[in-house]
Amino acid sequence: MTPLSLKQAVMQTADLLGVARFFRFINRKKLLVVMYHGITAHRHSVPIWTQLPLERFRGQLEFLCSHYQPVTLKQVTAAGNGEHTLPERAVLITFDDGLSNNYSCAFPLLQQLGVPATIFLTVDLIGSSQLLWFDELFFLLQQADAEGIIPKLDNPEAAALLQANQLWAAYGLIVEDLKRSGPTHRTETMQRLRTEIHLNHAGLLEDFGLLTWDQVRTMHNSGLVSFGVHTATHRILTELADAEWHQEIISPKQTLEQELGSRVTAFCFPNGRPGDDFNATHLARLRKAGYCCGFTTEHALFNWPTEDAMSISRIPAGNDATSDQACFSLNASGAVPFIKGWHRWLPHTEPIPVTQAQC
Repeated sequence: MTPLSLKQAVMQTADLLGVARFFRFINRKKLLVVMYHGITAHRHSVPIWTQLPLERFRGQLEFLCSHYQPVTLKQVTAAGNGEHTLPERAVLITFDDGLSNNYSCAFPLLQQLGVPATIFLTVDLIGSSQLLWFDELFFLLQQADAEGIIPKLDNPEAAALLQANQLWAAYGLIVEDLKRSGPTHRTETMQRLRTEIHLNHAGLLEDFGLLTWDQVRTMHNSGLVSFGVHTATHRILTELADAEWHQEIISPKQTLEQELGSRVTAFCFPNGRPGDDFNATHLARLRKAGYCCGFTTEHALFNWPTEDAMSISRIPAGNDATSDQACFSLNASGAVPFIKGWHRWLPHTEPIPVTQAQC
């Protein structure tokens, strides 16, 4: 039995023994926020973490509707302001980035089941034909691998991994380097890769392209989908210079409010790791800019009212073994985050990013 199948067997046994049911009860006053990215109707040649198959998404929504009480972003914001009390076992469905299949795949199912959701938009890229750079990077490297091209890289270790046909390992090193290298170096690297490798962007837009403004307005007008800001161009806050704050944080809020004709008060942190990607100074500046709540990628349930509404933790859901029914049930209940917090020796159960889970 492989370590993965053993882990799945342990999860299934724990679920059957009622562990998830127990944790749902003791955590009934906490808020469950589920973090999705894309929902796809396609079967990709290589499984992509951020693209959850539609039928698996349906199963998760049906499970959440059976065991939790779906709430809206407005309810969560009101609770954060002390104006509203959330029901027990409240769950908020969220999507990061604003991928086009949020409209083509996820939205019809949300309508069918009557489940509210929130989408955090990379505002300046909405309506464009661009790919998010970290998605494009993966497909550039995949194309290079298929053509036997070893692109010029600043990271010798990553280059060696590509030569050894270890695409995922190389991608992981490169994407983490570029996240922290600053916009100039990142842009130059991506432009160099584009000149070396020909990529058919058009074939990727259905799943990895961004929403249009018409799609955003249609979902907003349905009353079922709310929207928040995921920065202007997906910049990590700790990377921003003071002079860039308005462009990445304040301006996209104004743009989104103008497009929707309503106030926008929710923010989602790119990459989203407290301490590494944002800090207390950023929280204060977000509040000053008019944001009332912020969403992180910290793997936990959120405890009202003792925790800061500007740092709401979430449970990730993506296309890997953690979205199997038993693991999803245990994760949503708070059992997995609890065990991880107290027993660091256990195998790591958080999804391993493919096109970067925490985006």
